[in-house]
Amino acid sequence: MIVAPSLKVSAELAASRGDPTLLQDLPSMLCLIHMVDSLKSYYVDEWLVMNGMPSEESLQNAAEAACMMVLTEGNVPKNDMPTMISALNRAYQQVIAEGVSAESDAVIKRAWESVKKNENAQFLALLEQAAKKFVLGIDAWEKSRNGH
Repeated sequence: MIVAPSLKVSAELAASRGDPTLLQDLPSMLCLIHMVDSLKSYYVDEWLVMNGMPSEESLQNAAEAACMMVLTEGNVPKNDMPTMISALNRAYQQVIAEGVSAESDAVIKRAWESVKKNENAQFLALLEQAAKKFVLGIDAWEKSRNGH
């Protein structure tokens, strides 16, 4: 409900941007982190509150686990993974601090509302839309940052 759809959408987005593995497309990797974190927050806020908190701990590192799956699939050596995860986390914090997620966040919220109504096709369509907005936000920010 959180990691699998986020991985699917991020991988498809990376492929459409020329990276069939997701690993080489940094904006799509950051998008994966953002979608997992956002969906996890909605899940924790709305569902775990009602059902107690036993699985919140397991969700805490969901974005990192999703990234580890991508790195493993990309045959990244195990001893390089902590450095790469750390770099991804730093890059993610930087783009979030710059506000690149603003447009995608509203769409992720709508996607979450869809999943609560069991509208799975709508959920995936909205996640795809949110992913594109997030990556376009990063691309625009990078261009402005580099003075282009």
